[in-house]
Amino acid sequence: MSASAPDSAPSATERIFWVAIWGNLVLAGLGLLFGLLTRSHLILLDGVLSGLNSLIALMARQVNRRLAQPQSERLPFADAALDPLLEVLRGAVSVVVYGFAGLAAIAALGSGGRAVRAAIAVVYGVVVALGGMILANYQGKQVQGDAEPPSPSLSLGAVDARHWFVEGTIGLGIALVFGVVWMAGNRDPGLLDYVDPIFVLGVVWLSVRTPWSWAKQGWLEMLERSGDRRLQQRIRKLLDRPIRLIPHEDDVLRAGRFGRVIYIQLYLIVSPDNELTRQVLAHDRIRQLMYDHLHQALSDPFALDVVITSDRRWAERAVAGSQSPP
Repeated sequence: MSASAPDSAPSATERIFWVAIWGNLVLAGLGLLFGLLTRSHLILLDGVLSGLNSLIALMARQVNRRLAQPQSERLPFADAALDPLLEVLRGAVSVVVYGFAGLAAIAALGSGGRAVRAAIAVVYGVVVALGGMILANYQGKQVQGDAEPPSPSLSLGAVDARHWFVEGTIGLGIALVFGVVWMAGNRDPGLLDYVDPIFVLGVVWLSVRTPWSWAKQGWLEMLERSGDRRLQQRIRKLLDRPIRLIPHEDDVLRAGRFGRVIYIQLYLIVSPDNELTRQVLAHDRIRQLMYDHLHQALSDPFALDVVITSDRRWAERAVAGSQSPP
């Protein structure tokens, strides 16, 4: 795909992002409007979360476009930090929103419940259910036809279809619950007033763990502690045979996910009987000379990792700038 393709003919990736942005924005407007009309905090919560999803989708689109640009003049960790930063932001704000909604629901239960205009709430539920299912089907088709879907860590692209399916299911649940409240009429208005806050508490209880996991994983990645031991073990298994081809005394392998990039760092401490030991010792002296010059001039802590190679592709792969085979 050419660099100008998104401008002339939007790719499936661009369409996925725009549907996520505008779809959530429309749903946010509907949630706020119907929430005020119905006095339902559940619908207001749905609208606020949709507005947050729209903002995150817009930011994720900008990150995706930036990461698609050439990285020859940028440090790899500078842009790689954007993905986990978005995860932390989205997760933390969502947890705060759920927290306020839960506290408001508890306060409503303690003060006798909350009267809701059930008929209008049913209309909202039906609209959201139909819209969610339509967009889930559309996003699913876009992902199937896209060779390079957006980062799964941002809950867009492939999993955005699942998001809209869940949103449609929530809308259907709202329609069914408030449909029962509407048909019940005034038989027991005092009891029906508790439906909305109880429903809010149920949604908070079932949903708050997901944004908490987003924020936790993003924070660990930003601290370069992804905690993915299975990834470490997989990389170790894949490199085991090539490592054994080189006589060495010890090795240090670190692998972790940072945003959408897997970073792998391997050091081999060569054995004295290695035929390349002389060249390795020469490289060690060069690195020591570089370190001494930096250590004398810099007051800030620094890390120096020098790779000496005649293959330009390794310089590109060191910054995740090339994924082409040898």
